[in-house]
Amino acid sequence: MDHLYCLRCRAEPLQRLDGSDAEIEFFECSACRRQYALRPGKGLTYRWGHPISLALYGVIFDESPADTKQLCKVSAHLQGGRSDVEIAALVKEIRFELSEPTQQVRDILDCRATEQKLRLFLQLLCDRLEKGAKPARC
Repeated sequence: MDHLYCLRCRAEPLQRLDGSDAEIEFFECSACRRQYALRPGKGLTYRWGHPISLALYGVIFDESPADTKQLCKVSAHLQGGRSDVEIAALVKEIRFELSEPTQQVRDILDCRATEQKLRLFLQLLCDRLEKGAKPARC
């Protein structure tokens, strides 16, 4: 297999991680420490645990994830137990992908919604988190 390169560092070859098998391979960038997953027939995506995967988990089966109810539910979940600094880091990482796309985010969790709808959801979610919209204000 040719080398795979970090989607962010671009020139940094990825290192294969333990736990990989025929169904899914895991990789890590030694420079930025981002982890990736690769499944047969799919492109390289962020691995579970990345902020985008955490944000999309609550809307995997939704075909229209950007409604107010879903945004409220996911933002409440993400805010639970996280400090303002952690929320800011999460938002920063999601916005990085939105401003400089590197992958099909829908492939991270095999979401039902279109790529466009998921990116809109992520944008609105980041806006909501940055404004500090608490669950009680949903």
